[in-house]
Parts: sequence; structure tokens; C-alpha cells
Amino acid sequence: MEIVKAKRGIELSLTFLVTIILAVIILAFGVRFLYSLTSEATELDKISTEQLDKKFAELSCSSNEKVCIGIIRKRVPKGKTDAFGFKIINIDATTEFKVEVNPSKAFDKQNNEIPNRIEFKYNDELVEIEKNEEKSLGIGFEVPKDAVSGTYVFDVGVKYRANDVFVQYNELQKIYIEVP
Repeated sequence: MEIVKAKRGIELSLTFLVTIILAVIILAFGVRFLYSLTSEATELDKISTEQLDKKFAELSCSSNEKVCIGIIRKRVPKGKTDAFGFKIINIDATTEFKVEVNPSKAFDKQNNEIPNRIEFKYNDELVEIEKNEEKSLGIGFEVPKDAVSGTYVFDVGVKYRANDVFVQYNELQKIYIEVP
């Protein structure tokens, strides 16, 4: 009789240990999942403007354009980031330049206008460029996970300082982001 009681005790202990181990594993996966949700910072905040500028140091533009955006149209999935590079060539005396990026229009696949909620980041500080020199810069875009599929348009303008007033340096450029 005593052997049967001991056997039941061991069997109960093993079942209890297996249950505890499974509970700990499930708890660990739950904690890992919550940590990944709460610690997920937006990718765009991790990119510095210097990294954007360096990433696009080499652009394929013709030498006669004062401002050149290498690629003007990209497909960026929801929840992802991408960047566009552009180059400013100063053909005048050494001066400061200012870049301005503004959301323009956005359209869904049926050509209906939709709100443009795509976030962007670029070097909005003044950039001094020597005469006959060039500067490569970048613009980062982050598409929200809940963005509406469609085409988002951004205006990119470059101004230069002339007698303490900023004047348009080139015609307005457009960037198109297609969200599938």
C-alpha cells in the first residue's frame, strides 16, 4: 500500500512540474510580446539627418540641374520607411540654402482625395555651399500602418539667401510615394 501512495505522489509531482514549466514558458512569451509592442519606437526617429545626407551622397543627376532628386517615385508599404536623396549644386557665390518639404495632395486608387498623414524628416537647417560645389541631402518618409492605399505627393523647394532674403533657387520638385 505504501508503494502505491509513493507512486501517486511522484506522479502528482511530475504533473505539477510540467504545468509549472509550461506556465513559465507561456509567461516568458507573453512578456516578450508585450516588450516588443511597447518598446517599438518609430523607425524614422532613429534616423539622424546626417545619416540621411550621407546615405545619398552619390546621386545620378545630370550636371546642369541646380537641384536634382535622383528618384522621384517609390513604392513604400504600410508601416515601413524609405528615403529619397537630392543634390543641390551652387552655381553662384558661396551662400546659404534652405530646403522646404511640404505635403501636397494625396489620392486613393479611385482618384479620390485623401488626407496626407505620411511623416517625413529632413535637414531643415541652413546649409552653406561654396561656389561651384554641391551638397547631397536626404528626406526620410514613414508610412503609418493604417495609411490609405494610394499616391502621396510632396513638394520639395530649395531657397537661397540673397541680401538677407530667401529666394526660390529652382522650380518646385515633386516626390511621389505609392502605398500599396
